Amino acid sequence: MNTDTTDEIQQSSSWSIALGVVMVLLGVGAILEPFVATIAVAIALTWFLLIVGIVRIVQAVQSRRQKGFWLKLLVGLFYVLAWILLITNVFGAALTFTLVLGSLILVEGILEVIAAFKVRPDGNWIWLLFSGILSIILSVLILYQWPSSATWLLGVYAGTSFLFTGIWMIMLPLAVRKQIS
Repeated sequence: MNTDTTDEIQQSSSWSIALGVVMVLLGVGAILEPFVATIAVAIALTWFLLIVGIVRIVQAVQSRRQKGFWLKLLVGLFYVLAWILLITNVFGAALTFTLVLGSLILVEGILEVIAAFKVRPDGNWIWLLFSGILSIILSVLILYQWPSSATWLLGVYAGTSFLFTGIWMIMLPLAVRKQIS
């Protein structure tokens, strides 16, 4: 490798490591303060609903001469209505998102178990079954503890995700640096 390429890899890996450190710190902070992180995640998801609603309304208006205009517009308006309801009650948003997450994980687990038995003759189907069973167990734990799980669950999940993302963002560039030196 030439010097310019090596310098470029060093510089880009430095940024990745710095971002990884920030992600690790955010992850640890979210895990240590799950309630605050849960509220932050609920607010972020709520604002995402507004953005999606505006985009859906704009798309509906742009295609107003096509069939389904009113339905597209109505879907966009429902997203904006959901945003209004959730942003005015952030604790309610955390409750709602936790319930939806627990239900989603339950459905995912059930479908993975069904899929595992459908692909059973193929190799490694047991991993799909294992994943499905774990998802079902996790969802039962979430839903059984709901609504009290809403005070910490989203924050812990976000924190865990940030932590592991930060770790790979640090470790991968370090491995690349080791290979080029």
